[in-house]
Amino acid sequence: MSLAQQKVVVLAYPGYQELDFWYPVLRGREEGATVHIVAAAAAGAESILGYPVIPDADAADLDPASVDVVIAPGVAPWDLPQPSGAQVALVTAVHAAGGRVASVGNGASVLAQAIGDQTERVLSADGTNDLAEFFATIRRGV
Repeated sequence: MSLAQQKVVVLAYPGYQELDFWYPVLRGREEGATVHIVAAAAAGAESILGYPVIPDADAADLDPASVDVVIAPGVAPWDLPQPSGAQVALVTAVHAAGGRVASVGNGASVLAQAIGDQTERVLSADGTNDLAEFFATIRRGV
């Protein structure tokens, strides 16, 4: 399965881990997906190393039924992601609409806030070293 014609949303919040965030963004774009970046704040977010990212979509403006997968990247191992209420609501709505939700590392805490302990249509990677296989799983539509 290709990601062409699919809509992927990648969340950004303060302290995001660069590879956890950029790998899905760049791979998705490379494969022809429409990739949206939804930040916790309208001004964007800075990574753990201070690199800024500017969102190109607002969570409230996206139709959850049109999103194929939403990805929550991890942050520093000593921290937990701080998503906005709108980001958590988007994850909840995408999952409820039949879309997949995915996380990298401690980004799993965002999924737990949004959908609790549900496991259907949930994908995860333990960390940066697992990103290639993680993305292959997303590509397969599992």
